[in-house]
Order: sequence, then C-alpha cells, then structure tokens
Amino acid sequence: MKKGKKKSFKERLSHKYRFSVLDEHTLEESFHMRMSRTVFWLLLVVVFALLFVLFSLLYNYTPLKKLSPTYSDAMIRSELLQEAIRLDSINKVVDLQRNQMDVIKAILAGDIELDTLSDEENFKIIEKDFLAKSEREKNFCAEYEETEKYNLSSIETKKQENVSVFFKPVKGAIKKEFNSDQKHFGCDVLTLANEPVVSIYEGVVVFAEYTTNADYVLGIMHENGFLSVYKNNAQLLKTVGDEVQTGEVIAIVSMAGDDAEKSYLHFELWKNGIPVNPVEYISF
Repeated sequence: MKKGKKKSFKERLSHKYRFSVLDEHTLEESFHMRMSRTVFWLLLVVVFALLFVLFSLLYNYTPLKKLSPTYSDAMIRSELLQEAIRLDSINKVVDLQRNQMDVIKAILAGDIELDTLSDEENFKIIEKDFLAKSEREKNFCAEYEETEKYNLSSIETKKQENVSVFFKPVKGAIKKEFNSDQKHFGCDVLTLANEPVVSIYEGVVVFAEYTTNADYVLGIMHENGFLSVYKNNAQLLKTVGDEVQTGEVIAIVSMAGDDAEKSYLHFELWKNGIPVNPVEYISF
C-alpha cells in the first residue's frame, strides 16, 4: 500500500479539525466546533494575553500589590514614619500625664515634704519673711490710717480687673466665624500651610496632643480665666507644663489636602469654661 502524499507545513496549519462534545450515556453529539491549528494557537495566545492583562490590573490597582516582598512605595514609608512620630508623641504625653498623676497622689498622701519646694518658691518664702513689717512700722501705719480715715482723697477705689491685650494667633483672614448655635465654638483663620502659630498671651500649656479629627491640638491657660485652643496643626513646639510668652511660636499649621492656600487654623477662646467669640477680643 502506497503512503499518501505528505502535507506541507502551510497545509497542516490550515487543515481543520472537528471538536465534538458527546453525551456520555447516549453518545449523541451535544456540541461541535471546527478549528484549524492556526486558529487554535491564536485563541490560546489571546486567552493568555487577557489573563496577563487582568493579573496586571489586579496587581497594580488593588491591595494585592502590597503583598509582594519587592514592593516599596514611598508613600507607604512616609505614612509609616508619620504614624511612628504621632505614636511617639502620644507616648510622651501619656508618660507626662502619668508622672503628673504620681506627683498629685504623692501630695495628697503627704509623701512630698516641704524641703522639696523649688528654689523660686523658697525665695518667695524668704522674701515674704524679709519684707514683714516690724512692730514700730505697724504702729506707725495704724496711727496714719486713724488720722487719714476721714480724708476723702485717701479712700481707695475698687481695683478693676486687669485688661488683657491678646495677640493675633496666625496671619490670615477669618474663613468661618464663631457660631455657638452650630456648635462651632471658635473661628477658622484662613492661612498658608506651615505658617507659624503664636500664643495670644502669656500662660501655661495645659493640653498638647494629636487628635483624629483636628490633627495636633494645643491649649494654653491664661490669667483672668481665659483658655486659648489652637487646632489643625502639623507640629507642636510646646508640651504640657511649658510656660509661653505673648507672641511666642507654639505650633505649625498643617496643610489642608493638596492645596496649601486652603489651610486654616481653628482657634477657640474660652472664658471661665464658656466659649466666647474671639473677634470680640482679638483684631484679625
């Protein structure tokens, strides 16, 4: 028997084959398809290309990319660094508050003796004893008061409360005013990112920590029952217990999103535990 003529490569590629799907029980043909080798290989290449594109999209635009051991995103490293700095700041505040509570407990328990007073307090005690009036001075003052008690010019008037002149906390214009009805107990001062924030008056820092809704927040207690609060800061330059002077830089304004010109400082002023309108005390 003679062998058939051998087909060329081109003929083998264009030769069509029949692919059939048969029912296992009845052996009836359920589906069939005719396909050449060329179409088969092209279809296989297209399927692999689609799978490659799909995997690339999943890898680049989903969290799957972060599971790769070779992945190193600068944004992730920056976020981790910021969170580490915030955690360190929170730990310092917690340690400081814990030490303050230990001191208060020791004072209440009577464990702290009088000789533990600071040098400044010791100087005040010595000064008080040194300036104490002698018996001769007391008698002279009593005689002088007796002779002058009917002199109208010597009657002392009631001392007025000290009037505090507050400094502007940051350069800028008011973006949103004080409105107690809307629970907005301060004013938003529109300014630039990284703008220095200054203390409106001398006082002592009583609050300094990071919050989730207002970034870094600083609170300063002043005389006459005033409390100033500074919110939306990127960095604090003072800690709890620090004494600040009028106009001293205490914080740096944070950036509002990607636009540095939309940054603002939320400033609040409280008087004896009641929020007041800062515009009535400060000229912005």
